[in-house]
Amino acid sequence: MFNQGLSLDQAPPASLPFRFFLTAPLFGILLGLVFFFFPLDSIIDQYSPIAVASVHLFTLGMLSMIIFGAMQQMMPVLAGAVIKKPMLFGSIVHASLTLGTLLFSASFLYNNQIFLIAGSSLLALAFFLFFATAVYLLFKVKFLTSTVSAMRLFSLCGVITALLGVYLSGTYIIGEVSSAHFNFVNTHAAFGLFGFAVILVMGVAFQIIPMFYVALDFPKYIQNKIPTVVLILIIAIGLSLFLGIEIYALKLLLAFMFILFSAYGLNSLNNRRRPVFDVTLWFWKLSLVMFIVSMLNWLFVPQDNMFTLAVMFGFGFLYSLLQGMMYKIIPFLSWFHLSSSGHMLIPTMREMINEDLIKIQFFIFVSSLFFFILAGFLSNIFLYVGALLFIVANILLIVNCSMAVLKYNKIAKTDPLDAFKNK
Repeated sequence: MFNQGLSLDQAPPASLPFRFFLTAPLFGILLGLVFFFFPLDSIIDQYSPIAVASVHLFTLGMLSMIIFGAMQQMMPVLAGAVIKKPMLFGSIVHASLTLGTLLFSASFLYNNQIFLIAGSSLLALAFFLFFATAVYLLFKVKFLTSTVSAMRLFSLCGVITALLGVYLSGTYIIGEVSSAHFNFVNTHAAFGLFGFAVILVMGVAFQIIPMFYVALDFPKYIQNKIPTVVLILIIAIGLSLFLGIEIYALKLLLAFMFILFSAYGLNSLNNRRRPVFDVTLWFWKLSLVMFIVSMLNWLFVPQDNMFTLAVMFGFGFLYSLLQGMMYKIIPFLSWFHLSSSGHMLIPTMREMINEDLIKIQFFIFVSSLFFFILAGFLSNIFLYVGALLFIVANILLIVNCSMAVLKYNKIAKTDPLDAFKNK
């Protein structure tokens, strides 16, 4: 046992989540190249083929890749939901998600029907295999924490998101787009971003922030109520879209829930019991601040195009937080698996990745956000600057994370008894 409600005894091999984590920045590089070589007008038109490809490079190749990798570690550790044959399961999910995302996005970039059929089929395999397993395992868990409850809601949102995605792909494949097409698109986006992504982020934050940062716990009513309220609001918003009525109060309530969560998260991080410097806090704090800013933008700023809001929410909030998680989880897993194997001469968690390199990567990433936001208001030239910085930031993310993975692999190949032989 590790901490309250955590069991590390049945965690999968560290190489499994590492594979997903190191793949995600590669899609970040591809997305940066799309921004660099395709016109801004096409990218900011949320319903254009270029925009659809860009969104899915992020949501599938980056967001889902990291989430799927992390969940295969967190389900057995935080919930006791053990996946049988984890390497086989993970390999199928990773391969189908990677190839499916490439083909699906390429189908919109280059208007290729065969790519669309193949990509959609592979993505359906990845999502339904993952979520069929997640739903089955998570709803068998008897010891319910707020994190496990949020994981359950996340898995339900994932199923709905996948079903809507399959339906939308099918309409593109057969060439019959209904009059309610954009209602399906917006509902798919709502369940994917607010349900699949945000509810899971909340559930993980309830556990990770107090555990890794020795920070204050979130209040119980925040942990137990907000994820459920968010799901109810997403369902209500989806229904209102199909009924043809826009209920601003629903949007206001949803944004309020997110801002409340962010405020408590920042309060927890700013009042840690052990205020030791940790560079990964920069990613978490940036993320929560950008979450608040993006929600205020969503509520009160006319959305002539969705590019600026997408940058704030997608990159500023979600990707910032996920990078912070990767920088924390990869060193932790490296240290844990090595120490569990009997190795004694191993780096500490903070020594796994050079903190100065993390700082450089953080500032380059923040600079890319700045120029992307400028591009939405001023000149296309800022999009190219932002894209270049975004590509560099993702290259550095791969390099930094690979540093810990290489150290892990090198030590794992040695005999733990070597520590005594050298004495």
